[in-house]
Amino acid sequence: MTQARYDSSKKKKLSRTVTPSLPLFNSRRNTKEGPSLSSKHIFQLKAELNRYQQRDREWRLLFGMLAHDLKEPLLTLEGFTKLLQESEPQNKEQKKYMKVIREAVGSLHLLIGSLQSITLLSQEASDLTDLSLIQILDSVLTSLSEQIKRSKGKIILPERDAMIRADPARIYQIFLNLIANSLKYHHADRVPEIKIRYRKDPTYHRISIQDNGIGIQPKDMERIFTAFTRLEDVASEGLGLGLSIVKRIAESCGGFVNVRSSQGVGTTFTVYLPRSGAS
Repeated sequence: MTQARYDSSKKKKLSRTVTPSLPLFNSRRNTKEGPSLSSKHIFQLKAELNRYQQRDREWRLLFGMLAHDLKEPLLTLEGFTKLLQESEPQNKEQKKYMKVIREAVGSLHLLIGSLQSITLLSQEASDLTDLSLIQILDSVLTSLSEQIKRSKGKIILPERDAMIRADPARIYQIFLNLIANSLKYHHADRVPEIKIRYRKDPTYHRISIQDNGIGIQPKDMERIFTAFTRLEDVASEGLGLGLSIVKRIAESCGGFVNVRSSQGVGTTFTVYLPRSGAS
């Protein structure tokens, strides 16, 4: 079947595409356009859809409960770990054990953040607020302080601040996941360096996170935003949710994310957020 697209305002043909001829759906009767769909089939499809929606709600509720129930004991563990560090001098072996505990606590914080992000996606955005980009990034870097210290990473913030009207929790999760991702996939032969830049155009705030890490292979570029995806040739912790969460949150704010990468050189993620707030 040959179809043509038209610009209704200019009455001008824009393009022609050739698509295979398919039977058209006619819900009222059986004709040569295609078979009808009975009331029984419609009922079954609706019931199946309701089951999937209910299952999705249950999973999101479970993730929310897990995040809440894990957070309190984790904060307790973190607090007592700090007390132990400050209480008395430690020998070399004790310092090594304390480092392992701190790293485990940091990993659990990221996991809980991922679970909270999943529940966040099922909720309506809260009241939009004028946010300082630098303040949001400072909060993220505080949360990632242990990972930054462990990797000896260097974070370069934008030269100037910018005010972004958005949901604070969602914007925080975007940058938490992107910066954590850059720290996780750093190059073994060099100190991680992450440059955060800000630009704006008439439509979008553009915030880019550029790293000097291992980069992404071309074959993996199409699937990195898919949930539960982990790169096969890279050993890493986590559920593989970070980038899919970033993409979905950006889209829920009316924006989007793109990525450029050169294997062995580094990767740049750019987040586009509408200047007028969420759409």
